[in-house]
Amino acid sequence: MRRPATASLLATLAVALLALLLLATACGSSTSATVKKIDPTTTTTTVVPSENSTTTTLEPEAGVGKLLYLYTPVVGDCIDHRTMTDGRANTTRSTPDQNATLRASGQVIVRLDCERPHQYEVIFVDTMEVAKSQPQSSEAFNELAKQVCPAQFSTAVGRPYQDSELEFGWITPTNDQQAQGIEFLGCLAFNPKGRLTESVRGSGR
Repeated sequence: MRRPATASLLATLAVALLALLLLATACGSSTSATVKKIDPTTTTTTVVPSENSTTTTLEPEAGVGKLLYLYTPVVGDCIDHRTMTDGRANTTRSTPDQNATLRASGQVIVRLDCERPHQYEVIFVDTMEVAKSQPQSSEAFNELAKQVCPAQFSTAVGRPYQDSELEFGWITPTNDQQAQGIEFLGCLAFNPKGRLTESVRGSGR
């Protein structure tokens, strides 16, 4: 007996619908297995350190400040003693020397803002009395500084030198300056354990 055409058509459509459902299920499973959901709250960022981020001290940049090959001290100046290397003024001392005089070729003074890390602050300058004397030798200047600067330190810092956490130092003319008749004695304050980060005048340190 021949099956009606309508029944045959319905059977064919049912088979086709079942095939489509199976295909859709397979595609959905594949998609859910390969797509990864990203939670924006857990996203991390890798920071690549720059070459300039390796400094671990409060060392100001080599290009900061006023570079001076000849320097006459002024009370209140905050300065570094540095050495020129490859065209830049770099600090070569781990701790400041008591004598900040420029004594070799390539050495320079860098005048800095007192809010920036610096080695010394000028707390006293004698130009009048020193200028009246004969040109001083380095040794004579050093002895004069040791006589004059401790008392000036106490006046400027507000604490006797013997009780202070700071040290006194000095700066005197270079040979070229003395040849031009320039004579002076500059008394300095510095921190023997690190750098100064502000003015020491009246600090009581």
